[in-house]
Amino acid sequence: MPAKTHWAGLDLIRLLPILVIVTYHYGVETATAGLYASPVLTSPAYGDLVHLSVFLMFLLSGAGLGAKYAARPCRPAEYIRSRAAAIYPVFWLCFVPLFVYSDVWHRNNAAVPWWKLVFSLVGLDGYLQAYTPTFYKIGEWYLGCQVLLYCLFPLTLWATRTQRRRLGLGAAAVLVWAAGPWLCPAGVDWFHTVWGEWPVFTLGVLFGNLLGRRRAVIPAGLCLAVGVFCAAAGLPSYHSLSLLAGAVFWALFWLGQAAVPAVTKSLAILARDCYGVFLIHHVFITLVLLRFVRALGGGLAVWAVFWVVCVAGSFVLAALARRIAAPLTKALRPQPAKKPVSVS
Repeated sequence: MPAKTHWAGLDLIRLLPILVIVTYHYGVETATAGLYASPVLTSPAYGDLVHLSVFLMFLLSGAGLGAKYAARPCRPAEYIRSRAAAIYPVFWLCFVPLFVYSDVWHRNNAAVPWWKLVFSLVGLDGYLQAYTPTFYKIGEWYLGCQVLLYCLFPLTLWATRTQRRRLGLGAAAVLVWAAGPWLCPAGVDWFHTVWGEWPVFTLGVLFGNLLGRRRAVIPAGLCLAVGVFCAAAGLPSYHSLSLLAGAVFWALFWLGQAAVPAVTKSLAILARDCYGVFLIHHVFITLVLLRFVRALGGGLAVWAVFWVVCVAGSFVLAALARRIAAPLTKALRPQPAKKPVSVS
């Protein structure tokens, strides 16, 4: 499979979970502020949908890397630079102004040692905030978890190179997935840990080798069947939702692949800024939108109008951030090897 194949199905998988999460945070923040509480967005069912969407995002990350390195070696320098270029320019562009405004100007988090800025610079502050005070501003726990999974990817990829290693990798992932929720220390949410997401990410890596192949219907059916069984058996929602996400992954992938060219082009345009939307939307909601919703008295009509502003504005801001950060992204991105010039 060509390493640079563009999959419209992956664009759809990238877009829909972001819309679910942006809507969820908008609904939670407006409800907490007493402006409008959507019965749908504050329901347990929508909470499950958010969890499923997060699983989809980790599956997508694994699948993208699995497909990219399915037929070529993962060279450390190239891999590190490509991941850094994908994560850090937009993240730093968003984090630094917030840090200056909050922690330098207003002296928030004054008790946090300055050396912990290291956690922020590498995107781990949101993940580590559950364990130690940090200068967390954006990215939540997800970004740090994703960074740690990227660190584990080369070893995961190595384990997929032979049949014997794949069997060992699969056994380890199943063991961690099955036993994790019960072995997780008290007070720690397994869903929010790197080991809780590693089996899902690993499944995504294996999915990456199946993109565009008909036999992908087999893992899709297995994920659906086992996921339904886990739900019916009353197992933790982590088990059922993570597997149902595997089935939804393939349903959305095939749906995106079957879309008409006009739709796939729109998906590609929107999907390229989903990461920026993820970083920006929560701050945009809390620092900007809530003030307008509150000033206009709240209520369903105002809430609905500013939900549209929330989604559209987040994409506009993300696109702007991507363009501003483009020079740094280009500098970090690994350069293609130059072809030798033949001398006749």
